[in-house]
Amino acid sequence: MNRKVARGLFWKLLENGGAQGVQFVIAILLARLLSPAQYGVVGLIMIFITIANVFVQGGFSTALVQKRQADPEDFSSVCYFELAAALVLYGMLYLAAPLIASFYGIPVLRKIVRVLAVVLFPGVVISVQTAYVSRKMEFKGLFKATMVAVVISGAASILMALRGMGVWAMVGQQIAYYLALMTTLFMTVSWKPRLVFAMGRISAMFSFGWKLLLAALLDTLFNNLYGLIMGKIYNEELLGAYNRGDQFPKLIVNNLGAAIQAVLLPAFSSRQGDVAQVRSMVRRAIRTSSFLVLPMLFGLFAVADTMVLALLGEKW
Repeated sequence: MNRKVARGLFWKLLENGGAQGVQFVIAILLARLLSPAQYGVVGLIMIFITIANVFVQGGFSTALVQKRQADPEDFSSVCYFELAAALVLYGMLYLAAPLIASFYGIPVLRKIVRVLAVVLFPGVVISVQTAYVSRKMEFKGLFKATMVAVVISGAASILMALRGMGVWAMVGQQIAYYLALMTTLFMTVSWKPRLVFAMGRISAMFSFGWKLLLAALLDTLFNNLYGLIMGKIYNEELLGAYNRGDQFPKLIVNNLGAAIQAVLLPAFSSRQGDVAQVRSMVRRAIRTSSFLVLPMLFGLFAVADTMVLALLGEKW
């Protein structure tokens, strides 16, 4: 088990590090082509999309990993249930788009909300696919799929920006990423949805997943509250600058944290009957992540001014 966890952690770190490294380079190139205000507009919409994704997925992906005996019927049932939830949430965002645009005083938000919200649908399929990957620890396939998606979406966004499409370059990047990742995972992951659905399976997993849904919702609202307030009280340009600045430390924290969480969750689930061992594993994970992350963040603090000027330019 320890060797399997270590191998899974290696591929997950490689996936997160490689993908975010490429995304980081693409973001630098886009920052040279786009303005902080354009970044702020898409960043504002992504807050609503992120919150909607929390409701759509509802903790079911984690419940699939945690469940002792998850079979293809469980995965297919969750996929179809979440697609139905995504349809409801998309309809709500579609109808709310004019209100969001009016509230923030940015007319283009109406069209962007309605277009960008389509990522809810591939996002559902991807969440089930990654749950299967985590359960089977097939992180090598996820690494390949993620890298393909990042390169395709990055190339599309840069091409759109060079053609003067402005904020739509970032919208295109998000849509291309979700579609490319879903398609590539279908080719690299052994799970495929079947024409089966059991509401009883959904009910059983919801008893575990609703707690994760509530925790994820609180966490998402807290982390994005600043963006919602800044977009209203100040302007989209300041929000864009804030999001760019927030990207650098998150590149370190999210990369390592997401890798550790994705790999250790199935390991924790396999030992869920031994509380003492799970606690020991959690303590070791916290110590290891703190030992790696804290020095990086202090180093980032020390070089922040020089780094932003060198990478993003004077307008940032």
